Order: sequence, then structure tokens, then C-alpha cells
Amino acid sequence: MRKLLSGAALLALTAAPVFAADLAVKAPVGIPPAPVFSWTGCFIGAHVGGVVSEDRTANTLGNSASFSSTGFVGGGQAGCDYQFAGGWVVGAEGRAAWTSLQNTHAGSIIFPAIGVILPSHFTLKNDFLASATARLGYGFADRWLVFVRGGAAWTNQKVDDAFIRLNGLAVDPSASDTRTGWTVGTGVDWAFAPHWSATFEYNYYDFGNDSLLLTDNVGTRVTIFSLKDKIHAVTTGVNYHF
Repeated sequence: MRKLLSGAALLALTAAPVFAADLAVKAPVGIPPAPVFSWTGCFIGAHVGGVVSEDRTANTLGNSASFSSTGFVGGGQAGCDYQFAGGWVVGAEGRAAWTSLQNTHAGSIIFPAIGVILPSHFTLKNDFLASATARLGYGFADRWLVFVRGGAAWTNQKVDDAFIRLNGLAVDPSASDTRTGWTVGTGVDWAFAPHWSATFEYNYYDFGNDSLLLTDNVGTRVTIFSLKDKIHAVTTGVNYHF
């Protein structure tokens, strides 16, 4: 009996390494890599800020006046981006906004045929500002994007020039005109949360030189021989990316 127990113990000790070698070994738990952020996709958002205009008028006698105004701008934007070659980003964006730009100043109405100059009250409003632009940017520090943009721009102008006619009648001829120009700008985006980014940018708009015919319901006709219009805009906004 003693020999039988000794033999069993020896068999157990001999077999133990064999059984242990057959046990499954668990692989260490790895940490999945963090997803790489990309600016590829489309977005929609809103922006607010300030605008400053640079305007200049001229008449047929060579008299000119330069003036400017400041105001508020607020609206929305939508677009798409594509990230390639590392951090480079190309995209397109459309913007539309309301502005409070308005300038009122003393002017003059000239009647060349009879050599008469009358004082007037000139007003220029820009109540709409829009653009369609392409942009090129570079992403850095994982979730920041610096970019430049350029493209077409539009603004709606409302002009009136109130004065008193030689017969004592007060008139206020006016005109409304949607002008097409161009825009360039620069800015920076910061993706501060999943699907959300904040943006800060400056844009310059140039609507060139135009002429306007102001009229009213009593037959008054006033020609603005030359009207130049430029606008500077500084805005901040937020975008939702999808």
C-alpha cells in the first residue's frame, strides 16, 4: 500500500507540468488607438460680427464724396471640406447674412442744364451680404484649421437722395440694386467637440463701380454717376459637422 501511494504521488508530480503547459494563456488587453480627426465632411452653421463700409460717390461735374459706416452682420453658412495629403484641406462654402450698414450725409443735386445746385440728404444702406467661395486650409495641432478663401459676392443696396425742388416740392427719389463683386478672406476653425467647431474670420468685399438712376412717383430722376462700395467684415460663428 505504501508503495502504491508513493507511485501515485510521483505520477502526479510528473504529470503536473504537462497539465500546466496545456492551460490557455490570456493575451494582454490592448488600448485601441485614438481615432484620427479629419475635416472631411459637410457642415452648417451661423455667424455674427461687425462690418465697416468704404464708399465713394461722384457726379458728372467731377465732384465726389467719400464716406463710411459701421454696423452689425448676422447670418448663416453651409459648405463641405475634403482633407488630403496629411493636413491640407480644400472646400467650398456659401454665406448669406443681414447687415445694418447705413450712412446718411449731406449731399447735393446738380442741374447742369440750368446751372443750379440744391442741397440734398443722401442715404446708402447695405441690408444683405452673401458670398460663394472656395477655400484652402491646413490642419494643425489635431483640431485646428487655418484657411484662406476667395470667390463671388453679392450685396443689396438701397439709395435715396432727398431734396426740395425749385417749385418747393419735397421729393425723395430712390433705387434698390443687387450688386455682384468679389471677396477674399482668411480665418481659423477649432473643432472643440465631436461634430462642432468654432470659427473666426475676416473677409473683404469689393463691389466695384456702378451707376444708379433714382426715381420717385412724381417723375423725379437723379443719376448717381459713380458709386464705389467696399465692405470689411469680422465675424465669429459655430458650425455643426455631419
